[in-house]
Amino acid sequence: MSFKKLSKIYHYIRCIPKTLLFNFYYLPFNQAIKFPILINHRTKFVQLRGRITIPNSAKTGKIKLGFGRVQIADNKYSRLIWNVGKRGEVHLGEHIKLGTGSRLHIEGKLVVGCESNFTGETTIICNQEIIFGRECLVSWHTLFMDSDLHQITDRSNAILNPDKTIKIEDKVWIGARSTITKGVHIGKESVVASSATVSKNFPNYSVIGGNPASLIGDFTGKQFKR
Repeated sequence: MSFKKLSKIYHYIRCIPKTLLFNFYYLPFNQAIKFPILINHRTKFVQLRGRITIPNSAKTGKIKLGFGRVQIADNKYSRLIWNVGKRGEVHLGEHIKLGTGSRLHIEGKLVVGCESNFTGETTIICNQEIIFGRECLVSWHTLFMDSDLHQITDRSNAILNPDKTIKIEDKVWIGARSTITKGVHIGKESVVASSATVSKNFPNYSVIGGNPASLIGDFTGKQFKR
């Protein structure tokens, strides 16, 4: 047996305690007993609150949290941070990976569509709502924030910077070190170039780049390899 296979078996054995805890804490018994969600042993639970929903059809190990490798990350220290508060909702499709080093702070509603892959080292700050469609590919060191985290008020105490939903449509590829800020809507089958800062909406089949991001190309009739 190759070293790679032995290493994979070793990590799957080590994930058993947190996988048991996570599945039976969040899911009804008839789903939890199938162990559809695998939790890497390095995962840190800051808050295990809120709720999770997954498809009834989800099979064993088809949702992976905290696994995988990032070329620039030290796997010994790179771990997924799970911080879901009392109001938090996480809706996960099947065949999803939230890779090593990802950080989730969820006080609102996070939706991740089927077949989506977060390579690793992604940060998601969700106070209101962040939606990813099906088959999205999200590279490392990306940041999604639907909130400024600190409120600005006027003299009448009205909030001037409310939280706003982020929506990423199906089959969007988001490059490394990109930032997506509150209120952004990115159309389907678009590409966000590395290091882009996206603070406005873009239509389907867009190639988006720069800081602040602008439309730099057309992705019509093209596709990326996952």
